[in-house]
Amino acid sequence: MTLSIIQRNCLRSQGIEIKDDLPSGSVLCVTEKGERIYTAQNLEQIAVPRLLDRLTAWMNQGVAS
Repeated sequence: MTLSIIQRNCLRSQGIEIKDDLPSGSVLCVTEKGERIYTAQNLEQIAVPRLLDRLTAWMNQGVAS
């Protein structure tokens, strides 16, 4: 499974850390509630940046310049 760095950071900010890719196309993840199996499509949908994520990234970009 290939997720961009932005998508992985978005998942991490939501408390989801990717642990392992399974042969079935699913992904084993670690959450606050323990290990959980997600499909690759579900993770891609969850990894869409939210409004505040975009706002924070935009603000950080302005400060760093």
